Amino acid sequence: MLIRQIITFFLPNLVASFASRKAIDLTHPVGENTVAWPTATKFSTANVIKTWVGVEGEGGYWYEARDINQAEHSGTHMDAPAHFAKGAWHTSDIPLERLAGPGVKISIEKRAEKDKDTGLMVEDIHTWEEEHGGIPDGAVVIVHTGHGRWYEDKVKYLGRPLDKTLPENDTQHLHFPGVEPEAAKWLVANRKIVGLGIDTPSTDKGQSRDFKTHQVLGQANIWGLENLARTDELPSHGFVVYNMVHKLEGGSGGPTRVIAILDSTSKATATASELLLIVMLTCIVFGQLEQRETGNLFGALK
Repeated sequence: MLIRQIITFFLPNLVASFASRKAIDLTHPVGENTVAWPTATKFSTANVIKTWVGVEGEGGYWYEARDINQAEHSGTHMDAPAHFAKGAWHTSDIPLERLAGPGVKISIEKRAEKDKDTGLMVEDIHTWEEEHGGIPDGAVVIVHTGHGRWYEDKVKYLGRPLDKTLPENDTQHLHFPGVEPEAAKWLVANRKIVGLGIDTPSTDKGQSRDFKTHQVLGQANIWGLENLARTDELPSHGFVVYNMVHKLEGGSGGPTRVIAILDSTSKATATASELLLIVMLTCIVFGQLEQRETGNLFGALK
């Protein structure tokens, strides 16, 4: 009876807790259609091998390998602080503990739908904090503009005019949202964030010419994430961002696999409780079984 009562009370919450741990891959696939900064080298492969070694079915084995060539600033990637700040951290210098942190998503999608050249403003941060509380220390701020839905359409994604034929390396006609330098300065001065990401080709707006937001973040040893995917699926808070960038020596950035684990911050302490509950239930079950076996033994002896 006791076991049944405990299971009835705890099991639904336990199952719901495990089921709520959802992972979201914020990374675009890497291949021939990967979007790179217009002046960067495009993704390519060489020495592609796909073959059977020996005889198939007679002790042979299948083998694949290839060489890849990818720019640091292409696809879903990280900007190291050194990208725009002399003497700041390169990719391999960033402490491991600063490559992950509690995530917050600030959306400017409604404004970006009307104005491709808009950016995250200080007012947007204040509005978010009034609703959700202060941005925690060690946070990764994700700016959701909604622009990421155009990633598969390079012309739209880069915001180039449809009525012009432009060279691949053109950077004068880029139109997409970013982060206003004033907002970056406010975050650096008032919040202890470790990173800032966005679902566009750059943390600076497409029409930026001095990349001031990059400079501000870099000088504070704060990394950036660009070309993020699926930011529309993120909640406003309650998730942890993991930036699994290549550990490139001397890197100004690098391709990365970015994932968000929902509810990790709110569930972190719950994990120990869940394990304790499992152990407790196990002990009770085995205790009851042991008592039953002992009772049966005494019954047989009688």
